Amino acid sequence: MIKYLSCFKHLILVFLCLLAGINSFAQDTKRNFTIGGTVYEQKGNKGPVTPISSATVSISEYGINAATSTNGRFSFTRVPSGKVKLSLSYLGKITLDTLIDVQSDLDLKFYLAEADFRLKEVNVTASNTDNSNGTSSKISRSAIDHLQAASLTDLLSLLPGGPTINPNLANAKQITLRNVGSPTQDLNAFGTSIIINGAPVSNNANLQTMSPAVSGASGSLGGGASPGAGFDVRTVSLDNVESVEIIRGVPGVQYGDVTAGVMLVNTKAGAQPLNINVRTNSNLYQFSATKGLDLGAKKGALNLGIDYASNVTSPVQSYLNYKKITGTALYSNTFFDNLKSTTSLDLLYGKDTRKPNPDDLVNQISSKGQDLGFIFNTRGNLSFDNAWLRAINYVARVGYTVKDSYYETLYTSATSPYSMTYTDGAILTNKPNTPVFDTNGQQLTNISPADQSLYAIALPSAYLGRYDINGKEFNTYFKTVATFFNRVGVTNHRWLLGADFKSDKNYGDGKTFSDTAPPYRNLSAVNASFRQRVYKDIAGLDQFGLFAEDQLNAKIGENHLLLVAGLRYDRFSGNRNALSPRINASLDIVPRVFSINGAYGQLAKAPAILHLSPEDAYFEYVNINETASAIPADQQVYMTTTRVFSTENPDLKIAKNKKSEIGFTLKVSQATLKVTGFRERLNNGYALSNTVNGYKPVTYNEYVRANAAQPVYQLSQSNPVLAKFYMPNNAQVANTEGIEADLNLGRFDAIRSAFTLNGAYIRTESYSNDYFFYDGQSTTGGAGRTHIGLYEKGMAKEYNQSFVTALRSTHNIPQLGFVVTLTTQVTWNESNQTKFGNDSIPVKYISKIDGQIYDFDASRAGEDQFKTLIRPTNPSQAIKESYPPLLNFNFNLTKEIEDYLRVSFFANNMFRYYQITESKRNPGTFIKRNSRLFFGLGLSLKIK
Repeated sequence: MIKYLSCFKHLILVFLCLLAGINSFAQDTKRNFTIGGTVYEQKGNKGPVTPISSATVSISEYGINAATSTNGRFSFTRVPSGKVKLSLSYLGKITLDTLIDVQSDLDLKFYLAEADFRLKEVNVTASNTDNSNGTSSKISRSAIDHLQAASLTDLLSLLPGGPTINPNLANAKQITLRNVGSPTQDLNAFGTSIIINGAPVSNNANLQTMSPAVSGASGSLGGGASPGAGFDVRTVSLDNVESVEIIRGVPGVQYGDVTAGVMLVNTKAGAQPLNINVRTNSNLYQFSATKGLDLGAKKGALNLGIDYASNVTSPVQSYLNYKKITGTALYSNTFFDNLKSTTSLDLLYGKDTRKPNPDDLVNQISSKGQDLGFIFNTRGNLSFDNAWLRAINYVARVGYTVKDSYYETLYTSATSPYSMTYTDGAILTNKPNTPVFDTNGQQLTNISPADQSLYAIALPSAYLGRYDINGKEFNTYFKTVATFFNRVGVTNHRWLLGADFKSDKNYGDGKTFSDTAPPYRNLSAVNASFRQRVYKDIAGLDQFGLFAEDQLNAKIGENHLLLVAGLRYDRFSGNRNALSPRINASLDIVPRVFSINGAYGQLAKAPAILHLSPEDAYFEYVNINETASAIPADQQVYMTTTRVFSTENPDLKIAKNKKSEIGFTLKVSQATLKVTGFRERLNNGYALSNTVNGYKPVTYNEYVRANAAQPVYQLSQSNPVLAKFYMPNNAQVANTEGIEADLNLGRFDAIRSAFTLNGAYIRTESYSNDYFFYDGQSTTGGAGRTHIGLYEKGMAKEYNQSFVTALRSTHNIPQLGFVVTLTTQVTWNESNQTKFGNDSIPVKYISKIDGQIYDFDASRAGEDQFKTLIRPTNPSQAIKESYPPLLNFNFNLTKEIEDYLRVSFFANNMFRYYQITESKRNPGTFIKRNSRLFFGLGLSLKIK
């Protein structure tokens, strides 16, 4: 199926464009009507209770939206004739979608039922959405409660192929979609956009990392989200969330700065009782309270919420913990009868802590990663009684987060040079502003006016070191979208025209540490060193986007055609831009029974500030070292040369992902089967790694004292060496393809049970499209240093694949408010393999003499200067590691007691099945598979 995607996307585009062109010549002969109605609250079989004010009523196809008045009334004018879907929603109520046939003016009545566990059909799984946003799933409030999710990442287990996740808040929680294997996890999370109340959260200004230039590592200091990876969603309070929609396919063009997918999060807005929730499991204690206040006629509603959580990584490691407190206030109202607005203020606090372990007297490690911030968000929908212009939507978000992190440990075997200068070419000694001369009277030191008070030191073998990072991330986002509608012949067109602006800046004090106790040297980066850095001096990242989209709906006989085509243009800092065409289409083959769908789109993601403005790389070369000599300590000379290189990559490009889909939907009676084949091609993902520009030639001079009585020196050896550092680049390739299936058999009333079966096969190919760099040397001195071997590009390609299905049987008794779900998850296939090309002989090399690239002559492999470039191979590394099928049984139970109390319980891997598998790659090594038995309890109290 996958191989036909490319042909399909072109065929459907040509066909649908021709169809739209033909219809454009037709005359609009259909009339417009007025649709009005009243929305009531309904509980069980008691009939209507009271009218609902501020309920949302919409006809998406026509771009019409309205909010009900204080007496529950709504009215639409200029509604075209024909059959169309009308949607009604309100906080705490079941969304109602109904098909109406508009042939005259209508006055209707609707009843919204309470979204509780006493319904005949309780939705506690992810539901496929039927809209223009590509392949997506919606997760309701009831599903979140039944699952007892602790963070947004836990909801991924409800998606096709989603693995079981034990709810906890240990470590950063990031959203990945259609991803398998760790090599592409950060890249996928970085390209997933999380949009809360219409505005995306951002990790672009995150710089809480220590050594990207030294080792390429961008792990977060003290905990939290890593720079260049996804946003940490632990501070998003799930008890304040009303619904979540996850777009895995091709999203509409209004969503920018994304390559993987989109998660849409809508928080609670409107009147609701006081809800107090308490949850606990072996890792987590959590408390929350939410309340929606009705402020009276035309005064709107105020939603308040607070959430506290405390998490330990393990009951036996209580010194590793995470705590968070979040608070929210959201005001919603309708102004002038046509402006529906929500404005919120969120306060966020989260802290990862590692206290000193009393049993670890050797390392004495302690760390902290603390986030404190606020988010202001406002959005609105301004509707118009206009034949063309139907609505203007806007959203604005301002966020400010202060991040304070530190790491402290006792370093051992830490002897290494450190100079306090930031000047390239500076040569300092252990005595400030003290020149040193050679036997010819030439000054060896190079001391600039800025360095006269600075000096070089030889760090002791052991010392207690601490370094801190202070970041102050300021994020802004503005977006406005105009919705138009017109009918041309038999086709309806809903147009979107919009623009957005996004800005990210870090105003923090940056990295700080004592110059006499700096961070530990990195052994793999020879001669590399660290320096402090001020973040507020770094330029921010700005993005400006323009987009236009047409949603075409047409009837071809009884068959319905939906075509959504759009184009997005983005302009990024650094004179970079991206053009993103996207198209989604579906067509009924057998009306209300069988339909096909397809999609194609290009998505673009801006680099993070980490990639755009990387720190400089620093190196220390010891020229004179008399610390171990018999010379009196006060007369010993210790001299180093400091070299500084920029790691900025002016050729860095915008990462782009090409996504394609093709699938079908089959409906037979109450059963629905949806199958989707997909393919993604991300060929220039961001990476921090070696590049040919990350090796610079340096002359390494070493001197000895020529006269024992006088500090005069002569050259003992001079060697050419290469300084090696990491640079941001577009070398990461991630090619993903697979098939998703979702079968919903519906509810069988005779046994009070509903059944769903979903699953996904996913295969990911990942590799670097740059050379593989190898030198095989570890010496810090200059004499033993060699060239750098360059192996063919894409030499090692890693393949990860999985095939996971989940059968969920949900039994409920509406009269008792009792719901129980048994999930049988089967991992049919899980494997990983690395395929190597020419992995034993380099194709080129970087010369240590001049830093230039030369072709490698295999006949000279035996020469001393090239011996270390020959990479030793291990055939076992190419063995495919695969595992047998694995079963996992999970249990979820929810029971409502009257109208005021709800009890929930869950158990993952309830039968404690642990599969022991021997590794094929490393025989004799055994792997214990499956998550451990994990269970928890939740209580929810509703006070009206």
